[in-house]
Amino acid sequence: MQEEAKRKAGLLIGIHRRRRLKEDPGGGWTQDQFILDALTGEAICSRMTLYKLEQGQGIQDEDRLELLLRKLDETPLKQPEQILEDQAIIQRLKQAYDAMDLAALAALYAEIEALPPTDQVILKETQSCLRLIVEHLAFADVPPDKRLYIEYRKGDAKLKEQVSAMLDLAQVLDEDLYAMLISVFWQINLNQWSDWKLSETLLVRLEQCQRQDGIWLYRKGAFLSALNRKAEALDCLNAVLKSSYLLPDAVRAISEILRFRIWKQLDQNDAFRQSPAFEQTLLSLPNDLTSQGWMELGLCLCEGGEQSGVQRIERALLQAPYLALFYLPHVDRCPLDFSVVLSSAAAYLDAWTSPGTGAIYRYYQAKHQKEAPISLQQRILKEILPQMEDTVYRPQELIPILHDELLALVQKTGSYKGLADFDLAVKRRKPALNRSFGMSG
Repeated sequence: MQEEAKRKAGLLIGIHRRRRLKEDPGGGWTQDQFILDALTGEAICSRMTLYKLEQGQGIQDEDRLELLLRKLDETPLKQPEQILEDQAIIQRLKQAYDAMDLAALAALYAEIEALPPTDQVILKETQSCLRLIVEHLAFADVPPDKRLYIEYRKGDAKLKEQVSAMLDLAQVLDEDLYAMLISVFWQINLNQWSDWKLSETLLVRLEQCQRQDGIWLYRKGAFLSALNRKAEALDCLNAVLKSSYLLPDAVRAISEILRFRIWKQLDQNDAFRQSPAFEQTLLSLPNDLTSQGWMELGLCLCEGGEQSGVQRIERALLQAPYLALFYLPHVDRCPLDFSVVLSSAAAYLDAWTSPGTGAIYRYYQAKHQKEAPISLQQRILKEILPQMEDTVYRPQELIPILHDELLALVQKTGSYKGLADFDLAVKRRKPALNRSFGMSG
């Protein structure tokens, strides 16, 4: 058995043993209990040897290592060819992930799903990480159908422990796998769980990674933007775009679009001044990567009173019709034919079915149909607010928009208690929502 394989096996033993000790304190998982052979009652190794093993210092006696692994229902390294194959898959996944190549990711998904089941500890954990990453990335248009979303959707008390345990495992297995999994959990947390402290923890983990290249900087900039640390995010993205880093077109495009979003959020007038240069940037990028950029540019121009913004939004929707649903609350503020926008958004409701998303769509549909202000007010308070985290929208972006909507409605109905109820409900919700209104990247 290779020394590196023994080192990883020891680290994984420690992670699994500590997890089981936490879940079942009386189940025989302390160090003193774990070293005892279940059949003979004799010590498999000394307590100090187990301590060193769990710290990654390895063990010379492979038979003892096998006995410890078997206590966890694991088997050690008996499939070296498959381990090498998994390492090759990790490298191909990294290339496809860094390039945001959805076709390559979809091909990898089929390949990973076809891998034979295994009890070998390193293989099993590696394949579990691979499945989580590829499943999340390869099918970006149908998040509710992903097992990872379904498994963690409720955001129960064990959520952060499960995320932390999976990241600890990935960190032992492979640095690239670890960095990719951090980003996947961050994206899911941002769009689904909305746990502010978890996002901060994931940023700390990302910053501890060894890599300091352009893609790492882009990811850090995206994390910082989502955490509302706009100035720091802008520094990262400027470093990405002004450096000599070789970047895939997709990363450069998203970096440019995210940088413009931050300009827009920090200073609307400055973003308006930057609009012509940003438009030239979009024209220089591959057309299939620019739809969100045209949407952001169009919204900025509309908010600045420029009718030309409508054409940019229409271009975005032509390239990517699903953006009608993703940007529905934003587009409502622009002088478009909103019935067309609603029709486009409706086509994607099934793909993004969730109670919150449906409630928001119905609200804007009712608003377009001139429903009474008091009824619209109740839709926000009774239908949307309880499902705030269960939508395709980031709560930290949605809340200020709904707050403005509600303010306009209570001025018509005179029922200002609804606004107070809204503010109180937001403060009681998850940590990500319990802060001042401010859009996030």
